[in-house]
Parts: sequence; C-alpha cells; structure tokens
Amino acid sequence: MAVDTVIELCDGTLNPDRKHPVLNGHSVTPDYRKDVLLPTVSVIIPVRDGAPYIGEALQSILDQDLADIEVIVVDDGSSDDSAAIATSLGEGDGRVKVVTNRGKGIVDALNMGIALARAPLVARMDGDDISLPDRLRLQAARFDADADLQLLGTAGLRIDRDGKPLRPIEVPIGNEPLRSALAGYNPMLHPTVMFRTEAVRRVGGYRRAFTYAEDYDLWLRLSEAGKLANMDARLVKLRSHPGQVSRVKEDQQKAAAALARQSALLRRSRAEPFDANGQPTEAIGTFLAWRAATGAGISSLERRDIELLLRTADIPFATSCKLLLLAAVGAPSFRTLALGPRLAWRRMIRPANMRPN
Repeated sequence: MAVDTVIELCDGTLNPDRKHPVLNGHSVTPDYRKDVLLPTVSVIIPVRDGAPYIGEALQSILDQDLADIEVIVVDDGSSDDSAAIATSLGEGDGRVKVVTNRGKGIVDALNMGIALARAPLVARMDGDDISLPDRLRLQAARFDADADLQLLGTAGLRIDRDGKPLRPIEVPIGNEPLRSALAGYNPMLHPTVMFRTEAVRRVGGYRRAFTYAEDYDLWLRLSEAGKLANMDARLVKLRSHPGQVSRVKEDQQKAAAALARQSALLRRSRAEPFDANGQPTEAIGTFLAWRAATGAGISSLERRDIELLLRTADIPFATSCKLLLLAAVGAPSFRTLALGPRLAWRRMIRPANMRPN
C-alpha cells in the first residue's frame, strides 16, 4: 500500500501542505516505485538515555509475530549507549533504522519518526516498555476490519524497573465511553497506541506547546476527525521507574493536559489564541492572558483547568488576580478560593533572581 502524501518536518512540526519531508533542512524523497514492498506497520521508538531498557524494548518488537514491519528508533540526544545498543541489535535486520534527533525533545523526535514512516499504520513504543509478541498483529487486524478507525490503544500491565508485574492498567472500552473520558483526562496509554499515518499527518502531528501531554492533544484532535478505540487486551508491559516524565514533570504534564482540553473547547468556536508549535510556558501564558481579557466568568468546566494552568511559573500576578476574580463569580469551589493565597505566598517566598526549574 503506497503512501499518498508525505509531510514536511521542519523544526519538529508537520505541514500537510508540503510534498516531501524535510529533516534538519534536508529533503527526504520517498520511494514510490510500484515494485517496492512497503511494511504494514512502522514502529516509532524515541529514546534518550535509555540504555538499561532499550535492548529489551527493541527486541520485543523484533520478536513480533507480525514480521512485515519497520522500526524507527529516534535517539533524542542520548549521552549513554542507547543508540549503539539499538544499532547493534539492528545489524543484519534491515527492518531497523536508527536516526538522531540531537536532543530536540520528544515532540520533534515523534514527528521525525512520523515523517520517515513508510507504512500506512504507525505503532508507538517507549524505549523502556515491552510489547507482547502478538500486539502488532492484533492491532493491525482491527484497522483492517474497521475503515473508520483512526486510533487504537490497548490495556496494559504495569511492571517495576526489573520487569516484575505490579498491577494491570485498565482503559475505557467502546467509542462512547472513550469519548466521554477523553473530555476529562487522557484515557489512552501512549506506548500502546497504533494510528493511521495519514490521519495524524493531516491534523499536523504532535505539537510542542503541549509537551508532556502531546499525546492527549493529538488524541483530542483525532477524535474530531474519526473513530477512536481501546482494546481490553493487555498487550504492552509499561515499566515504572524514578526517571519517568510522569514522575519528574507531573506539574507540567497537568498544565499541558489542561491546555489541551481548553484548546479542544476553543476549536469549536474560534482559533487557538497561541502558537501551538511554540514553547509550552509561552502558550500557557498567552492563553491565560487572552482568557483574562475576555472578561467572561469562568464556567465550572473551565475552573479546574484554569487552576492547573495558573500554577505555571511566571504568570503575571495581575493576570492571576483577574482570572481568580472571574472564577469566583457564581459558586466558586473551595480550591478556587484557596488558590489565591497559595499563589501569592509562592510569589512572596521566591527570590527575585530565582527562576523555577
């Protein structure tokens, strides 16, 4: 199955109006020859300093019972042997390609993988997780059976740093339960998903402004264009260890998810008032300033997200006060009432020359 359109990748963004991918300023021309057999699934594995686990993760993909695949390992500026380990495992196996992202971040790494993907389906995989041998085959079969399906995740099994089982991870099953959950939180496990390559290219890929919740933002946009689903089968073992983004960047992740929800609401009535491919803190600051300037009271649907966004560093105090006032209109929650003193205290105790991490 030939790929009909290929997207530009320039500085980590995908542009659906361009014909060929551009990687770090170099044009990449896809091979359209009819005698070239394209893979069924392209597996994208971004990795940064994942030497302890990347070998087992990559081997679990090479051992899949669906052999008609390509594997794109994107090394995002590792300072350890991650790239060397992946390259060594791929020697003699033409399905593996290791490329370098030079530490530009997860969003750029993922978009690079999508731009290089030759298959009609892309599967995500993290460099510290393990896919069960039938994962790709079972997910690809679901896409074959449902032409409207755009995105498919699975349940998972949480394991510790040594690979020992901890607990199962359940996910909402069915289109309506999944869409209902999507409005409030991310109900899909990013390392388990498979999606149609062209569907993601059409909506512009992952976006930098939502870093740490870039997957949630993408799912929300895909949900506006097609069908999403989860499988109840636990097809991926997800490793839990101290260095995970969900642990060390929890506050940023919550703020990015809040921005993603508010952006989804905005898209129904107007354009997003910030640069979706800019820096996360700048996007959040611009959104909050815009929201404060509207003068409209904050609804119950917005209140939780506004509270999370206001915790972002360097939001002007005047903007915070304006938004807290707007949130207090009507019947404010206790959290809203308590947030004002907490924010004021944080600003008082922070030295003027001290910037947050």
